[in-house]
This record gives sequence, structure tokens and C-alpha cells, in this order.
Amino acid sequence: MDPSTKKSDIFILLQEQLLNARANDQLIRADNTKGKKITVPNTGKAISSAYEQLRNAAEYAEDHLILQRAIRRFLKRSLFIGKVELVDLGEDLIIELVQAGYLKETELGSKVAGSISQLAASYEDVYHRLRQSHVTKVQAQDWVLSILSVEIESILNPQNHHYALLYVAQYHFMDMLPRRKLVVNQTEDDQYEISLYAAVHLALFKSDIAVVRHDIMRVYQQSPDDLKGFISMNRHIDDLYLAKLTHRLRRNVGKNGAPFRILKSMCDDFPNTVDMLSDRQQFLQAYRRQIDIEFENVHKRVNKGIVKSIFFILITKVIIGVGIEVPYDLVTTGAVAGVPLLVNLATPPLYMASLKFSLKSPQSLSKQTLIEYINTMIYTDDKPPLLMVRPVSSSRYMVNWVYSILFFVPFALLVYILKLLDFNIPQMIIFFTFLSTASFLGFRLSSKIREVEFGDRQSSGFMTSLRDFFYLPFIVFGQWISGKYSKINLVSNVLDIVIELPLKTILKLARQWVTFLDQKQEEIY
Repeated sequence: MDPSTKKSDIFILLQEQLLNARANDQLIRADNTKGKKITVPNTGKAISSAYEQLRNAAEYAEDHLILQRAIRRFLKRSLFIGKVELVDLGEDLIIELVQAGYLKETELGSKVAGSISQLAASYEDVYHRLRQSHVTKVQAQDWVLSILSVEIESILNPQNHHYALLYVAQYHFMDMLPRRKLVVNQTEDDQYEISLYAAVHLALFKSDIAVVRHDIMRVYQQSPDDLKGFISMNRHIDDLYLAKLTHRLRRNVGKNGAPFRILKSMCDDFPNTVDMLSDRQQFLQAYRRQIDIEFENVHKRVNKGIVKSIFFILITKVIIGVGIEVPYDLVTTGAVAGVPLLVNLATPPLYMASLKFSLKSPQSLSKQTLIEYINTMIYTDDKPPLLMVRPVSSSRYMVNWVYSILFFVPFALLVYILKLLDFNIPQMIIFFTFLSTASFLGFRLSSKIREVEFGDRQSSGFMTSLRDFFYLPFIVFGQWISGKYSKINLVSNVLDIVIELPLKTILKLARQWVTFLDQKQEEIY
């Protein structure tokens, strides 16, 4: 960029935020190497890594949330189940994460391990104070584990450029979205800014509530030292995460989020992106290359997601479905109904596998639109054009009433077919549950393609619309099931208690025994 050219507000903000983020990351990584290097033994490494693959398949979390979820499980096991010595917690956590493959065996030192141990001890005290203030056990644990797990992840794997981009995106959409069309009352207007911040988290970064909770606490500098304020803010975040305004904004930000998603991937892959900003042509060429990379990689991510979804469905099906279906058949009829069992086992995975052939490639026409958008946003004072913003929907009672009736037509047709195959009621419930779950997972995977596009797809033909008519009810039902499952997460809880707790305890004892023997050998020599 010509030094004499006036820089736009977004350019100045983006450059400033990314430079600060890079400096903070460098300081954290340098600090992590201080002290005695933590030695990670190989004892149990293969078993630990294999179990984590199984555990992650059962939870079906986004890839960027896996490390945080693993830290959370360790903390829950250590603070609220196993009650370990907190002085060694940081080192034990680092060893476990390296053995499981979440962290590389780098130069992590005793200082960062000590800092994590102190942080865990302080939040264990916060938990007890919350309980004394009559916060429920489940809620207190959730708040503490959410903030603590994300904080520890930000230490072990600093990614401050995400916060930088999130802040810039929120600033951008505050200016771009028609606020008055998106709020329905004064309450929503009052919480618009914080709802938009949460919406950017959800739409562009696919954050879970733990990440949103930690970041809002960070932005508002809400410390647990002010316990009353800490409790009030956490409850506000719980409400905010589920608020209609937040999800209304999420849909609009998501529809217009492709330029920022490409920029995020660019900063992830190339830490020197901030250095290219001052050279307009160099930056736009790099951005164009990143678009090509994202378009090429999207199908790889979808294929990986299909395999992951199949494993998720199979694991949950075996533990939940077969655990109910087979005993029910044996009790009521004395034999296992082969056809319903086979259909229930085979249909959802085969359905997921078939999605590979129905997913379309990203539209190449959106490439130039993406470049024009990012160029206008960063290098000019003009506003880039948004795609159609969906305001608060007006009531269309007759249309909604008719669709509500038609909504059940696909279910009725399938019930008829299943009755012809001699399905009983529990078998039908299991079939609908897993087919709907597969439909929702498939819809999520197809959205990965739309996330890197910027433009409206061409209108669907009659056959596509007819297919979507039968497809949509199962997506909606699957979304509802997914929401309920995420709260209970029965399979994950079974794995945590039945397998993970004893397995990780045995592996820790094995590591300690090997270390003891090595020390004894050194004493002999």
C-alpha cells in the first residue's frame, strides 16, 4: 500500500490486532519453554492415542474443539472424580495430552506446568465458593470447567489471532448489519452488541459455549474475585447463548461470513499474513491462493466428516440402539428380529456414505466476489455489499399451519413402510432417531461447502425441491435430537466412567512405576 494512501479503519484495526496477537503468542510460547523440560515417557502412548480416537468419534466435536474437550475431561476427572494432588496436575496434563497426540513433544517446561497447577487450584477454590453461594453442583462444575479448560488451551496452544479476527469481524458487522431490522424489542436492542459478539463466535469460529463463556469473561474482565458479578455474568451468558437474537444474528453473519472464514484460514496457515497487509497486490494474490486451497480442501474435510459421522452413528447405535432393541426382542418374543435389526444397523451409515455423491462443489463464480469483498472491506472506505439479510420473520400463520401438517407426511410414509417390514414401536423409534441424526449430520457436512461460498446458489429444480421436502423434517428432528443428546451425551459419559477413568488411572500408575525403576537403575550406576 502506498504510504500516502489513507488507510481504512478496518485496515488499521486488523493490522493492529494481528500484530498484537502475534506478539502475545510469541511471549506465551517463549514462556512455555522455561524451567526443566518435561519428559514424556512412551509407556501407554499407543493405548492412550487409540482410546482418544474412539472417544472423539463418540462425541463428534469440531476438530478445533477436540483439544479443549480433552483438557476438560482431564480436569473433571482430576478435580471432581479422582481428586488428584494439584501440585502435579499441570505436568500430568501435559504428559497425557502429548501421549494422546494432542500436543507435539516440544520444549514445554516445568514453569508452564506449575502455572497450570496453580490455575487449577484457584478454580477449585472458585467452585467451592460457588457452591457456598448456592449455585448448583452441575452449574458450578460447568462454569469452572469451561473457563479453566479454554484458559489452559490458550496457554498450551496460543491462537490469539482468532480473537483478533473475531474482534475485527464484530466491528465490521456492527457497521454492516441493519440493526433495527434484527431486533424486536428494547431488551434485544440493549444486548445487541454482546449478542453479535457471540453470534460471530458461533457463525465464523464454530465456538461452543465454553469458548464463548471464556472469551466474554475475558472481554468484560470479569474476575471470580467478584463472585456476585461472576455468577451474574455466567447466568447472562447461559441465556445469551440460547437467545433468539443471538441465533438470528448468527444466521445473518454466517450467510455473509465466507470472506472472514477465508481470512481466518489464511492466518492459520500463514502467520506472516499481517506482514502482507501493507502490500495490497501481494495480499490479494495470497488471498486468491487461499480461496483455491479452501475450495480444494473442502471435499477432503467433507469426506473426513462422513467417515467420522459413520463411526459416531455406529458407536452410538451399538451402545444405545442394540442395548435397547435386542433385549426388547428377547423379552417380548424370545428371539431377535433379524430384518429390523439389520435395517436399523445398516441404513444410517449407508445413508451417510451416499451423501458423497449428492454434495456439490463450491461455485467458482464466488471466487471473484470474495476477492472484491475483502478488497473493498480492507483497502477502501466503501462498504462491501452484503448478501440478503434476513430480518425478523413476519407471521405467516396459514403457511406455517399448512407446512406443519405436511411436515408429518414423510414420517407417515416411512411408518407405513416399516410396518410392512414388521417393525415394532421401539424399533421404529430407533430407526427414526438414527435416520434423523444422520440427516442432520449430513446437512452439517453440506454446510461446509456453503461456508466458503459467497453468493446465492441457483434456485433448485422441482425434483430437488421435492427431495428437500422429504429431507427437511428429518433434519429438523435430528437437530432436536442432537441438542438433547449434547446435554445428556450418554455414550460419552459411559466411556468416561467405564473406560477412561480406570484406563487413565492404570496408565498413570504404569508411567510412575517405569519412572521409579529408571530412577533406581540410575542410583545403581
